[in-house]
Amino acid sequence: MSTALVIALALGLAILGTPLWLLTPREQRSCVLVCLVLILPMSWVMFHLVRLPADKWLIKALGEGEFLTWIRTAYAPLTEEPAKLWPLLLPWVRRSITRENVACFALALGLGFALGEMVTIADLVTVRQPKIAALPWYELGGFIQERLMTCGIHAGMTAVALVTWRLHSRFALGLLLAMIAHYLANFPISMKNWGWLGKNAEVSMAIVSIWVVLYFLAAIAGLIVLRFGRSRLSTMLYGRARCPGCGTIYDRTLWAVNMGPSLRYERCPHCRKWHTTTALKEEPDTL
Repeated sequence: MSTALVIALALGLAILGTPLWLLTPREQRSCVLVCLVLILPMSWVMFHLVRLPADKWLIKALGEGEFLTWIRTAYAPLTEEPAKLWPLLLPWVRRSITRENVACFALALGLGFALGEMVTIADLVTVRQPKIAALPWYELGGFIQERLMTCGIHAGMTAVALVTWRLHSRFALGLLLAMIAHYLANFPISMKNWGWLGKNAEVSMAIVSIWVVLYFLAAIAGLIVLRFGRSRLSTMLYGRARCPGCGTIYDRTLWAVNMGPSLRYERCPHCRKWHTTTALKEEPDTL
């Protein structure tokens, strides 16, 4: 388990930490790095110092039963989303987050929490499931893959809260939306455990896996759009085109039917008619 944990940590830092460092303006890197470090222990803190004591209290108050089972599905959203935002209590952190860099801070907070969560889960597996922990690292690929996807998913959820707070000045609403997104991400796992996805274990696991992958892709796409903007991102991906109808050259958008490397069926933003277009080739610089 320790080797698989080291691999997951290294890959998480390499795959998401590297672009975080490169895309963050130099003068803001120290603040972003501090936020990432501050969040690292929060998964352990929330689980051992909040969730476990709360669960013991609820068992005494309510007893084991279906009602408590439903309450437990909300443990992670209710504890983890506020935990990822606690650095906002620091005035200099709040002042540092702007509309332009909100994606970088969301990635730093989400990645920091996910890295700490890797350690927390690995420790729990070692204690509670020693047979699984004793497996060689190459048989723990599921753990590595799942933990890597949570790095992006946690960042995406944090982005929901930060964007709602910074762009719309509604912190409570942003936190609530992040909690809802977290709950929806986890709920198919509960459905699988309750047998709601059918008796075939392979099918139910496939459904959960597809759901998690879609959540991961949506989170990464959201962070990219948040960092670069839709128009800039679409131009980076698809370039520009000349409308065959009105002859106007325009930046291609994300919304179109792709039919090849550069061939698309899309609507011209000027004449508002749909055409089949090809990407314009960049003209070489001339002296």
